[in-house]
Amino acid sequence: MVNKYKFALTPLAAILFSCSVQASQYHEAEAFSMYEPVGDAVNIVSRINDPEGLRYINAKYWLNDNDDLSLGFDRVDQIVKDEGGRYLIDFTEIFDYSDKIKAKKLFSRIFGISFDADYVAITKYKESLLFTELTGSGDQNVTILNRTYEPMALALMSDDPYQPLVPKQIPVPNVAFYVNASRQISDQDCKIEWNTFDGKESRDMCQDANISLIYKVNMQRSLAFGSIGDSTPDAKLVRVAIDDSTTGGGISLNKNLRGLYLTSHGISWPNGGNEAEWTTTAIARDYTFDFTASNRKARVLRTIPSNNLNANYDNKETSSFQFGISGTLEANKDGAKGNFGASAVWKQEKHLTFKTFDYGVTKANRNEQNVSFKWEREQYPTAYSILNNPVYGYTAPNGIPAYLNKINPIGYANFTPKMEVIYSANPEETGATKVNINSSVGITGFRYYSWIRPFISLRHFYSKDEDNQVKRVGKNVSFTINWEHPVFTGARPVNLQLASFNNRCIELNANDTVKTRRCESSKHSQAFIFDADNRYVSATDSNLCLDGMDVTKLETCSANLSQTWEWVSNKRFLRNKFTKEVLGYKLSNGELTNIPVGTDMDNLKVLDLGAEYQSRYVDVFRDK
Repeated sequence: MVNKYKFALTPLAAILFSCSVQASQYHEAEAFSMYEPVGDAVNIVSRINDPEGLRYINAKYWLNDNDDLSLGFDRVDQIVKDEGGRYLIDFTEIFDYSDKIKAKKLFSRIFGISFDADYVAITKYKESLLFTELTGSGDQNVTILNRTYEPMALALMSDDPYQPLVPKQIPVPNVAFYVNASRQISDQDCKIEWNTFDGKESRDMCQDANISLIYKVNMQRSLAFGSIGDSTPDAKLVRVAIDDSTTGGGISLNKNLRGLYLTSHGISWPNGGNEAEWTTTAIARDYTFDFTASNRKARVLRTIPSNNLNANYDNKETSSFQFGISGTLEANKDGAKGNFGASAVWKQEKHLTFKTFDYGVTKANRNEQNVSFKWEREQYPTAYSILNNPVYGYTAPNGIPAYLNKINPIGYANFTPKMEVIYSANPEETGATKVNINSSVGITGFRYYSWIRPFISLRHFYSKDEDNQVKRVGKNVSFTINWEHPVFTGARPVNLQLASFNNRCIELNANDTVKTRRCESSKHSQAFIFDADNRYVSATDSNLCLDGMDVTKLETCSANLSQTWEWVSNKRFLRNKFTKEVLGYKLSNGELTNIPVGTDMDNLKVLDLGAEYQSRYVDVFRDK
């Protein structure tokens, strides 16, 4: 019987109900487990005004080595980008330091990066994933988990579940994501204490101030290409940028610039003396952006801007980078079955439009791991530089004596920097490197005062640049790069599709076992990399390889010959170089098996066996 009565859930009740449904789907015996908010996470989800599609995951359950692969990149990618879902990953329930490191390594294995924060929000931005570090329920960025994206219309979705990536030009394998650097600047953060003739006076200099920047990160690999391998670099690359395709809201201190009284005296004739003091509302003395890699595994290869820039610099710069890439259809007739190696050059461009107005840009670096860019006031840098007529009659209006309209609005509202830093690592590099980005603004005001000359009745206005007060406010974000992520092999991922079935591919399953399932071109667990050693390496975990000794599961990659493969008989069959056996499958259920040496390959059907494979490039490392 259908219940005709409706009821409304509070946001917290709704998210608890949603998480409980997830728990029942994946762990019916554990109603309150991985998907049930605990501790401060309960307060976080209670702040979400639309909990539909919010998925909470307690990372401590990753340590149990259970079979649940629900946080595989495939599901997160699909749920966030296509369904408007959001994820909250909670590390607070892991109290042992070594266990927390292990859990974050698992996170890194999936996404290629990890974060120091105890909470990580995953949302959508420009068809990619946006990561936001959260400190807890009091963090102002919690609202990013509110639903802001409508799912793709079903009419726009293809009925074809398998859509291989065959672009006109083959891009470099690429993992792209965004890192959110946002914070509110409180009144206290923006309160400055000034020295006046009446003593210390403080004022709130800002209104609705904030830092809202989005950094784009690309993880890529270039292979050595050319007659002697010198046309393109052989390196693992991480590109961090704010370019024309991504900015965020910028840095804002105020909507407009105005004067504020600090103190004022009434002075009667014929007396004279100090009369009034002012400051402007907040002006950015400078905007500074500092990039630092935590170790020598990474070094700064190139930056935009590459040199210092003057004030009023107005130009659209192109950051062009040439990659050596493997597996272009034009250069290799074998396509996805071809051997690994650089076969072409791919040029990628980013555009950065600079309009510096009042600010000059200074580039500096302390070492190979560090670089910083400072937008510093170069035009109208002081209160004196915009002082208007310094002398008026006694009856003239007494207001801030400055041409405030000379200050370009980027000095206080919606400043958006443009820059790119490219980090490079050796092609054999392993381990991890933390990249730290500090975005800050030096907040000040322009100071003025008036003085009355005795008997003469003239009001004199002066700038007061010696009262030089600057308050720095910043937002620090960091992420850790996993140099062992499969994208850094430089190979384009492929699938292995069973040719005797209409739609079935080899897939990595729980506990490193191998199954065959319906082909999906964007599924990481179905993607493999045919590397330089002729091994099929999982695109989910670059430490796992297909091994001819047991084809029902992946083994830890090694130098064993049983992990090397070759295509034979006009690329129809995949043969193990050590066992000489052909990779086959049962026609009844698709289960993988080895076909012994000497088997009549033309009469496999009578043995309920198949052995032919198709292999296509798949869309898991996308150029976005």
